[in-house]
Amino acid sequence: MSTHIDAMKRAIEFGSPPYIPMELVDVPFLYDAYGTLDPKGVAIPKGAENFDSAWCTYHWTFRDVGEGENGEVKRTEEWGCRQVVPDDGGIAYSVVEKPEFASLAEVEAHPWPDPELTNPFFEQRQRIIAQHYQDRFVCGFIDPGPFLVAFNLLGYDGLLLQLYDNLALVKTVVRRVVDYQLALVPKFKAMGAHMVNVIDEVAGTGGLMFSPALFREHFLPMYAELVAEIHRHDMYASMLLDGNIADIFPDVMALELDQILFAQPRATGIDTIADFCRGKRCVKMAADMMVTLANGTPSEIEAEVDEMVEKLNTPRGGLVFQALRWHRPEYDTHRVQAQIRAMNKYRKAVS
Repeated sequence: MSTHIDAMKRAIEFGSPPYIPMELVDVPFLYDAYGTLDPKGVAIPKGAENFDSAWCTYHWTFRDVGEGENGEVKRTEEWGCRQVVPDDGGIAYSVVEKPEFASLAEVEAHPWPDPELTNPFFEQRQRIIAQHYQDRFVCGFIDPGPFLVAFNLLGYDGLLLQLYDNLALVKTVVRRVVDYQLALVPKFKAMGAHMVNVIDEVAGTGGLMFSPALFREHFLPMYAELVAEIHRHDMYASMLLDGNIADIFPDVMALELDQILFAQPRATGIDTIADFCRGKRCVKMAADMMVTLANGTPSEIEAEVDEMVEKLNTPRGGLVFQALRWHRPEYDTHRVQAQIRAMNKYRKAVS
């Protein structure tokens, strides 16, 4: 077993890793930034060459790609939404057309996609991993997760209104998405993944978008199905729920996750995360993508990394760093470098 894979497994399992491992988002040949970047042109950020874990994300399979009047990219994904990739580079994509789901009958009649259409993606990524990354831990990502797909299909306002006006409709949409994503799990295994992480959104920075009781009763069991399927295929299970999830943190802990990922740790609070997770559940954490990495000084970024280590790491492990440069928008180079330097202080044993 390689040093990188061993360090990741020991951090996740509280097996006393020799250093705090680092996962990298911007991995050459794998990272495509929601289909807006050629993975072959991605370069590893300076200082992160010895990363331990590689992101490999399934986003969508596009049925057609064209150009708008001003040359911007337009594309249709398998769920039936039409996206535009803005010219300004500020965001990865925007949904400009979506199906009409005014009734349950329209949901049932929708041409839901066949998961087998994803085979070319997974087969191509399997070849890349075998060629370039056999010595690295591979974390497969499902992004967008069930609610993010449902928000695209129904719109944010539409979904939140339908949760109370027509809960059965929303549950049916999310159920269709979960069934599709369950079918992707064995494909991640065949690709070479050691872990599958679901990225989703049910909260903003101020808290949950809807009742925690509603989430707990109607949707948490579907996430539990995804976790169980990942484990059934002998992979670690992880989840990132954007925003402040304090109100459902006990429910997330009740899932049999091996790791929880936080890209916006300031939203939930590092102290709150530590109260729930330290010594009990492995945490993967980035410098806050909305606050510190976006606007912080190098010293503030270093202080946040030090705080992660102080409050979440233990002599037995339990912490993994997530380093990133990102794309659309790309973070300032001096902040990206500050993040990596701060993390590398705790990785001196890596070979």
